[in-house]
Amino acid sequence: MYITQINAYIPEYILDNETLAKRFNVSEEWILKRTGIKNRYISNIDVFQMGVKAAEKLDLKDVDTILFVSSIGAHYVPYYVRMYEKLNINKLRYGIDVSNGFVGFVTSMHIADVMFREKIANKILIVISEKLSDLVDKNDINTSILFSDAAVALILENKDDIICDHRVIYDSEYLDALNINEDKKIIMDGKRVYKFAVSNMKKMIRDYLNDYNDKIIIPHQANKRILESVKSSFNDVEFLDIIEDYGNTGAASIPLTMYKTFGNKKIDLKKYLLISVGGGMTTSGITWRCNNE
Repeated sequence: MYITQINAYIPEYILDNETLAKRFNVSEEWILKRTGIKNRYISNIDVFQMGVKAAEKLDLKDVDTILFVSSIGAHYVPYYVRMYEKLNINKLRYGIDVSNGFVGFVTSMHIADVMFREKIANKILIVISEKLSDLVDKNDINTSILFSDAAVALILENKDDIICDHRVIYDSEYLDALNINEDKKIIMDGKRVYKFAVSNMKKMIRDYLNDYNDKIIIPHQANKRILESVKSSFNDVEFLDIIEDYGNTGAASIPLTMYKTFGNKKIDLKKYLLISVGGGMTTSGITWRCNNE
């Protein structure tokens, strides 16, 4: 399975540590130490428009399926339907809006695998658009220093008989550690999120590496402390990391990492293990292998 094209929309407005330090009367060093983040991006357009900007520069010829991934779902008309109309895709066969929190992109890759194997789709456009600034209470230092906006669009094809290995860990005891309150804002217990994310990402990566060799890990870009703690247990494994410059962009963070690392180039997914952590708490991973392995 390959990503044959990929593009991103990064908002123009940068929310840097200097601005946040003044807002919360703390030092820039205090923020950087706790997050490993220097910049976040804040969008002045909505989730759908962000997705359009990421997708409109791709060659959409022969796309027959759209998956639209966002933590903020559509209210009435699905985003994939509006995307089909806006981008003038002329042979749509199927589409789904995927709203599964920060693990939504990994979920969409599993859905795509099923669609390919069931011969529902031949060429899939996946749009991942996250405007987490809409979910952040600007007076909450715990979330304001982490979350960022971005959209990524990619074309997915499967022409080499590749199937996925998708795994999930869910722990309902952490339901209140990362959730949404009555005001539709993110609430987070940072210490418990850290504990869950580090322990379960390590466990999942270790289990995958027992079954597969030579995988490059692309983790959800949660914060630098989580990433560094996970990486410390796997000295000989390569991890991709862009958290410092882009913040936590939720479901968009893994594909954004791909785009910022490789640019708009063909990506052979057999080389990679994607792993994400989301509210609930959920850990979700996916990798690929040949059908005859």
